[in-house]
Amino acid sequence: MADLQQEIEQLFHDYEAVWNSQQLVRLKEFWDDEDADPFYLAEEQDDWKFGWEAVERYWEPAPGKSALESIMMKYRDFRVKQIAPDVAMCACWVRHDMKLRGPMKATGGDARVMCVFRKKPAGWRFVAYCEGPMTPVLFMHKLYEMNVSPEFEEFNRKALEDKKTRGVT
Repeated sequence: MADLQQEIEQLFHDYEAVWNSQQLVRLKEFWDDEDADPFYLAEEQDDWKFGWEAVERYWEPAPGKSALESIMMKYRDFRVKQIAPDVAMCACWVRHDMKLRGPMKATGGDARVMCVFRKKPAGWRFVAYCEGPMTPVLFMHKLYEMNVSPEFEEFNRKALEDKKTRGVT
C-alpha cells in the first residue's frame, strides 16, 4: 500500500507542476487517454465535463487565448484506496491561487478532491476527477476563523483562567 500511496502522491506532484507551468494542454499526459469517457468537475464548473472534447475544452477553452494570467495549484493530504488491481481512488485537498486577465485582483481557495485512477503500463492515470467546494456556511465560518486577531488566543486563555479563578463556567 505504501508504494501505491507514493505513486499517487508523485502523480499529483507532477500534475501540479504542469498546472503551475501554465501549459494546461499537457494535463492530458496524466490521464488514461484510452478511456473514451473521462469525467471532470472543477469546483467552479456548473456541470460535469464528460468525454475528451469537453475535458480538453475546459483545460483550454480558446487555444492560444487564455483568460488566465496564471494559476498555481498545490495538492495535499492524500488518502489513497486501492479498489481493484488496476483501479484506485484518492481523496485529497487542492489549493488554487489564480489571476484572471483584467483589473480583478487574484483569488484563491481550497477544495476537496476525489478522483479515480487506472493502472497503465506508464503508471497510474486519472479516469475521473471531482473538486468539491465547502458549503457556503462552512466557507464563511473559515473566513471568520482566518480573520481572528493574532493576539486573541492569548487573550482568550487569560479570560478563561480568570473565569476559572472566580468559579464562573
